This record gives sequence, structure tokens and C-alpha cells, in this order.
Amino acid sequence: MDSPPPVTEPTLPRDVLVALSDNRDLLSTWWPAVVVAGVAVALVVLAVRRRRRGRPAWPARTAAGLALVVAAALGLNAWVGYVPSVAAAVLLLTAHESVGTAATGGVVPVTIAAPAALRMPTSTTWVYTPPGYDPRGSTRYPVVYLVHGTPGTSADWMSGGDIAHVMDVLIAHHLVRPMIVVAPEVNGAGRLDTECLDSTRGGSQVETYLNQVVVPWVDAHYASAADWSHRAIGGMSSGGFCALDQGLRHPELYGAIIALEAYDNPGSGGRAMLATDAEIAAHSPGKYLPTMTFQHPVTVFIAAGAAARGGDASEAAGLAAQLTAHGQTVLYRIEPGQFHTWTMARTAIPYGLTAASAALAP
Repeated sequence: MDSPPPVTEPTLPRDVLVALSDNRDLLSTWWPAVVVAGVAVALVVLAVRRRRRGRPAWPARTAAGLALVVAAALGLNAWVGYVPSVAAAVLLLTAHESVGTAATGGVVPVTIAAPAALRMPTSTTWVYTPPGYDPRGSTRYPVVYLVHGTPGTSADWMSGGDIAHVMDVLIAHHLVRPMIVVAPEVNGAGRLDTECLDSTRGGSQVETYLNQVVVPWVDAHYASAADWSHRAIGGMSSGGFCALDQGLRHPELYGAIIALEAYDNPGSGGRAMLATDAEIAAHSPGKYLPTMTFQHPVTVFIAAGAAARGGDASEAAGLAAQLTAHGQTVLYRIEPGQFHTWTMARTAIPYGLTAASAALAP
């Protein structure tokens, strides 16, 4: 069973790629880490000099240690890409709401309450509405649900994914239609890695919350086109698995899937949520895809970093091959030089959104 050949080169217009990178600043580079590391070295030198002169060195040593910790955090962020800009940092720290205009979309944090029986902790869901969105107008918008990875929160797609800016750019260049983007939180009570599953071990009922609470709530509160043909689900890492599993197992809800750094089984998170091997198999696309019957065509966008998992993209290739063998439309990308990071997700998501927009009904 052969997978479709992956696309490895940028296919978006150059001006679009430039516009997509415009929202990043020094926080996405190595310079802040280098500068702070330099300060740490200077403080170490100062501490040594003070000690030689018989003066207390501990203030400079302590400051040097703190500077090294900050430098390490800034360097990690430059690699992972979780906070690509000061604006993203502000959003994370303050849950900042932005009002949409005719040229830019709006972003708002909302709380979607879950019935107590689902054992879901109170959390924030982020909602992006496109430029010119009018809740009282006649236009009904497709909805894309984007799920975070582990560890993570619903804010990840707004910060690391830079999704509001990405959508604004793609809409402005007519590469995607105006769409609503919803980023829910899928962390469970006492457990972060839920894989969007309903626990059979007494834990949170995440799948039920996502599909029977969040989706209907969005359709009730926003001008959405409330059917599977206008709805997509996507995610990164465990969120990518969630998107793939939920999208395939709930064709009544979703018509397109964006799976970034996804895998073909729920792994250790699934084993902690589910009680039996049969339950795990029922949530493992690698096992159920060969015998799956599709109720309607599903477009699936699959992307992986070329350097992720030691360069082993076999799971992504296998999923692409099985979906193609079932006659589904598969768009498969390998991002050169990218690891299992938010930098990779931010690189790939414009292609995934473009694919989803083209696949969903007019």
C-alpha cells in the first residue's frame, strides 16, 4: 500500500509567506536568549571580581543564576515557537480579547460549561471570528475546531499557532473563505493527556464534551453553518490524533480533518483513559481504517516535521496510504528541518486551513 508522495516545498505565494511571518518579533529569534546569556556571563565575572576583593559575591551569583534560567527559557521558546511575539505573550498572560474589524478578525475567550457528570474542569475556549463577522447577518460561516497538544491549553493555537493572524492573512489573500475557528480545551480532571477520549476508568468524558457540548454551544451562539459539510476538526500532536480519531469516527459532525504530527493510536494517554485493549483498538486509526466504511468523502490534511521522531514519518505515511486506498482525498506534507514543535505547526497550519476551506461545502 503506497502513500501519496509528500509535498516538501512551500506552495503558498511568496507574498503570503512574508505576510504570515510579519506577526513575529524578537521573541521568536535566538537574540533574546543570547543577550540574557551574555548578561549572565557578565554577572559571573562580576561575582568573581567581588570575591577576589573580599566583597560579597552572592548577589551577583544569584542574579547570574536567574539570568541563565531566563536565557534557557528564551532559547527553548525560540526553538519550540510557543510564544512567537510579545502580543502572544500578552494574550497568554491576560487572556486578551481583540475586537474584529473589516480587515482583521476578532478573538474572544469564552467559557463553555460542562454537565457535572462529564467530569470536565472549567476551562477557556478561544473563538476567532473572521473580518466583517456579523452575528445578526444572513451569512453562515464554516467552523474549524483546533485542538491543542499535551501538555497544553486552549490558548496554544492563539499563541504558538498564531491562528488569528494566519486566518487574517489567508482570508485577505483569498486562500480560505471567512471561517470561525474554535480552540477548546481538552484537558481532563487530574489528567492532561486525554487524547479526547471518554474515560472508562472513571475519568473525564472528553469526547462527549467536545462533540455534544462544545459543538452545539458554538452553533447556538455563533453564525455557523451547522452541519458536517461545513465543519472541520484539526490539531497538533495529541490534538492531531484527536482530530483524526474524532473526524473519522464522527462523520455526522466533521467533513474535513487537519492532522499535524498525528499518530495512529492513542498511546500511553489512551491506555490511561481506556480500560481494555478492545477500547484502545476502537480508537486506533491504524487498526480500524483498513475495515472502515466512509459515509461521505473526507478530505484529510496530514503533515509532519522531517526532523520529528528522529526523522521517522512512517506513521504519517501509513495513515496517508490507508486513507488514499479508501478513496479519500489526502494532502500530505513533510516540513523540512522541522521538529515536533509549534514552529512546525505554525508552518503547516496555513496549508491545512487552505485544504479544509476548499473541501467544505460552499
